[in-house]
Amino acid sequence: MRIEALRAGYVKGGRVAMAVRDVDLDVAQGEFLGIAGESGCGKSTLAFAMTGLLQPPGKVFGGKVWFAGTDLTRLDQRALRHLRWQEFSIVFQASMNVLNPVARVKDQIFDAMIAHGVRDRRRLHARAVELFRLVNLPPRFLDAYPHQLSGGMRQRVAIAAALALEPRLVVMDEPTTALDVVVQRTILQEIDQL
Repeated sequence: MRIEALRAGYVKGGRVAMAVRDVDLDVAQGEFLGIAGESGCGKSTLAFAMTGLLQPPGKVFGGKVWFAGTDLTRLDQRALRHLRWQEFSIVFQASMNVLNPVARVKDQIFDAMIAHGVRDRRRLHARAVELFRLVNLPPRFLDAYPHQLSGGMRQRVAIAAALALEPRLVVMDEPTTALDVVVQRTILQEIDQL
């Protein structure tokens, strides 16, 4: 992925708050890139802008986000949905809180795979078991509801879901927020191994 002069922010009542100014980034295959900054400095806005998820009042004002030869900023939402989760995915900040509380964990992992054409139930289940092992979760928790899991376990579910279709790029927006330091360290070590 290559980002060129990306500018994004928020518009309200004719006023503009620029959160991302002329960002240039290159991320090569197999490379990790971390962005550090204080709360409110634009890290999440950058993650949402580069993945086409920045919603009003958010707005991308300019720049390019190149991925596999395509400028993602020029694609409509339908085209982005086709690429999202399959080619690139995102783990949201405190994503453990975005899991649907009334759906079993396995169904939430199946969603992206089904949306991209995987229909065979055995294949869905086998991939979910494989993902759970990858993020160090016992497969028995596939039938659990989010409230039956600890915060660290829910975060691992979110990471597993992001990896379901083996995307070439995974964007993680503070994937260990709201977890205790021991769980943070464990999850970061697991991400490094993945």
